[in-house]
Amino acid sequence: MKFKTKTVDQINWLASSHMQAFTEQAVNDMQSGEAFKKNGAVVGLVVNDVKATAEDPMPISVMYEGWVIAGNLPVELSDADKVALKASGIKFRGEEGTKTEDKPSEPIKKSKEGVK
Repeated sequence: MKFKTKTVDQINWLASSHMQAFTEQAVNDMQSGEAFKKNGAVVGLVVNDVKATAEDPMPISVMYEGWVIAGNLPVELSDADKVALKASGIKFRGEEGTKTEDKPSEPIKKSKEGVK
């Protein structure tokens, strides 16, 4: 039996598998992690690469809410894009100003003292 090895070259930028995504129509080539604009406003992040044209639009998955590792995004986001994404419900893990209780991987600390 012969096996062939293939390496995945897409960097994971999702901080959690729990996210809210909707299907939109792409009318040009878009890269995973790129800001998706609808009616001129940034509304989410593109989940997977897609090749499309205005003559041949393609369905595309757009993340509207969830956790992102900003340092792993293959596309550099502007400050204005980040503000718009935060307003839509996307949180950037490891970024200054993120509340500790909002981080999905933080364990809940239980008190060792009994209740009186």
